[in-house]
Amino acid sequence: MTNNQKDMIDVDKHLCLAPANNQYASDIYNIITNNREYFSQFMAWPKFVKNQTDTALFLDSCWLKHQQNESKTYVILLKGQAIGLLSFNQIDKNNKTAYIGYWLDSSKQGNGIMTVAINALIKHYAMQKIIRRFVIKCAVNNEKSNAIAKRCGFSYEGTLKQAEYINGTFHDQNIYGLIAN
Repeated sequence: MTNNQKDMIDVDKHLCLAPANNQYASDIYNIITNNREYFSQFMAWPKFVKNQTDTALFLDSCWLKHQQNESKTYVILLKGQAIGLLSFNQIDKNNKTAYIGYWLDSSKQGNGIMTVAINALIKHYAMQKIIRRFVIKCAVNNEKSNAIAKRCGFSYEGTLKQAEYINGTFHDQNIYGLIAN
C-alpha cells in the first residue's frame, strides 16, 4: 500500500478523498478551466492558473505540505474521477484547529457531494484527535458555501468586514465553527 493509498479517506462506495499530488494535474486543470468564470466569483486564485504546469506545481506543494502536516489537501474522486478539492488550508497545531477550503466542478454541485465529503474529512481527523475545531470562512454572498457549512452542522460565529479581496472588490466573510466531540 502506497502512502497515497494509506492516506485515502473513503466517503461512500462511489466517493473518496485522495491526497493531492501532480498525478491529478490534468484533471484538476481541466476542471479549473471549465469553471474559471464561476470559481472567480468567489475565489481570487483562478485567474493565476494559466496552464497545467501551474496546477502540477500547486499539487506538488500540496503534497509536500500534506506530508509535513502543515495543511491537508484532498482530491475529491467520484468513481475514480477527480471532481474537486477539499482541504485544510491551514492547520493550527497548537490549538488543534483546521481551516477548511473547498471547490467542486459546477456540473457536480447540488448532489450533496461536498456535504458528505466534509463530514467524512471531519470525522477522520476528529476520531484521531488530531483536530478538535474546524472552521469554514466564506464570502457572505456565496450562498452555496454558506449552506454547506450549515448542512455540515457548523455554527455561525460572525462576519469579518471586508476580509476577502476578489476581483478588485472587498467582500465580507462569514465564519462558521464546529467543535468535534
